[in-house]
Amino acid sequence: MSIKNIHSLISGKWFIHESYGYSLLPSLFSIIEGQNISITSDEIEPEVFVSSKKSKSNLIAADSFNNESNNDQYVAVINLKNPIYKYNQECGPAGTKSKMAIMENYAKDSNCVGIVLDIDSGGGQVSGTPEFYDYIKSYSKPVVSYTDGMMCSAAYYIGSAANHIIANNRADAIGSIGVMVHFIDVSGIYEKMGAKVITEYATRSTEKNKPFEELLKGNPELYIKTELDPIAEDFINDIKAVRSNVDKSVFAGGTWNASDSLSKGLIDSLGTLQDAINKAFELSKTSKNNSNKTNSKNKVMSKKTKNFAEIQKLVSIEGEGIPTLATITGKKGVQLTEAQLETIEAALSGNAVLLQTEKDNVTAEKEKVTGLTSAVTEAVTTAGLTSAATPEANIKMLGEKVAEYGAQPGAKPKTPKSDGDNVEEESIVDANAAHNKVYNSI
Repeated sequence: MSIKNIHSLISGKWFIHESYGYSLLPSLFSIIEGQNISITSDEIEPEVFVSSKKSKSNLIAADSFNNESNNDQYVAVINLKNPIYKYNQECGPAGTKSKMAIMENYAKDSNCVGIVLDIDSGGGQVSGTPEFYDYIKSYSKPVVSYTDGMMCSAAYYIGSAANHIIANNRADAIGSIGVMVHFIDVSGIYEKMGAKVITEYATRSTEKNKPFEELLKGNPELYIKTELDPIAEDFINDIKAVRSNVDKSVFAGGTWNASDSLSKGLIDSLGTLQDAINKAFELSKTSKNNSNKTNSKNKVMSKKTKNFAEIQKLVSIEGEGIPTLATITGKKGVQLTEAQLETIEAALSGNAVLLQTEKDNVTAEKEKVTGLTSAVTEAVTTAGLTSAATPEANIKMLGEKVAEYGAQPGAKPKTPKSDGDNVEEESIVDANAAHNKVYNSI
């Protein structure tokens, strides 16, 4: 066993049930004294079983299940029946990193519809446990936790992230939500071997390892406050995040039997391992249906808009056929034409050129309308008429007046009376000239 793994065992922080921790001490002392410990391959490689949909009453070792020639759906059962470690231990079980790698392989197998974590553990190291919790919480397939023994501390932390928790009615202990340090001062061992332990710090490193040094001196308060309490708070908050109905009394670190755990919200139901497997199959159907509904809904929404909030930012584009803010935020929603949707999609995808062109076109059209309205008003005034309320009414009035002028005969000027006399002219009404002046203005 490597020195690195020895230190991880004797000086780390633990999510562990105390009696479970003490049960491991004989093995730990044997390792420190250099004794060989016989271990089986099962302790290093996690046991994985599968249960097919057609024969759910039988568990088959994963390495005996030929999935290449079997298209039947199945649930993978992964054992967590040892102390929890982050990495594989040469003198013990596989770590959480290995277990996540195994689950990742099953996540990629379309025939695997879910995972059952078969748990019997009193906990283990802090390191790696929250990471495994996060992984299970976001796993792409249903996960069911089951225990018929202990599901305590780190083991409960990990198992709580599952979609459903089932405990055998005869389960030993569930809970132990808390954190502790199980520290062994090995300086005496080194001294017995003839080594002298010397520890010194740089002048400016006054805070380095201070909580730990105080712990060695028998002053644990600082270590508890700065090291253990924050970890415990994270543990509690993570449990609250996945089990909102849990009784607050469980956060003091106690353990309970199966029935009491059910009443306190630590588990969801009582049952057997087979019940846990059946539940995984059941959840896989629900998960698939919800996924189909979500995808269908997303497809419908994508045909309407990509991002409703972003559309509201485009309300500065005004004009005929362009939705305004009031339209967009109406209680009954908004209906967009294909052209409007393409304009909005182009803007949301960052196509600023197309968006600016659309704005310029709208501005040009507005300027044309304004110019036309002014020309009509000017023509009405020139004709000596009173302007109407709308451009349309003004144009109609001008048309009527042009028709009236056109019906009148023209007049010729009178001949001058003599040289030097002023010419007296009659008013000349030229219907064609009047007509051209009005419409040229328009």
